[in-house]
Amino acid sequence: MIRQTIAEIEERLRKAETIKDENKAELIGLLATLKSEIEQLSRTHGEQAQSIAGFTNVSTHEAKPAKGSFAQEYDLVGVRNGRHGEVFWVEIKSELNAEELEKSLKKFQEFFDWFPQYRGMKLYGIISAVDVRGALADRVHHAGLYLATASDENFKLAKPPRGFRPKVFTAK
Repeated sequence: MIRQTIAEIEERLRKAETIKDENKAELIGLLATLKSEIEQLSRTHGEQAQSIAGFTNVSTHEAKPAKGSFAQEYDLVGVRNGRHGEVFWVEIKSELNAEELEKSLKKFQEFFDWFPQYRGMKLYGIISAVDVRGALADRVHHAGLYLATASDENFKLAKPPRGFRPKVFTAK
């Protein structure tokens, strides 16, 4: 599993169009060193080694892809491969307002344009915000998005209303 995770990361690096070749070579070299160290660690601490590989995988999904002169920031992307074929994207906001919610919805709809490697998978959206005022929580759920709230020491998924159905975003 660890080797497969590292191989997937390496493949993403090789295919990345927004990374300069010299930076790509340096990152692939660092990944080879990390692979060796994780394999050594896995001999005695398999669970921790798998966790490190998993976090490394997640961190390579945190991206600012570019198309031409346009760039887009995505806060956190998690992938559930295999038969599930699901992508979970967390959009993080310090203060959620109506304008930010609309921008986020547009980004969810454009996700597969920026990340074509996930076409054929189902995308679910999560908005995470420190400050959610008024009826915005209801608007988030009405749009089919999950809502997570965060404070100094807590991060929790807000309970969706009865009958909530998450919106499944798919490639056009």
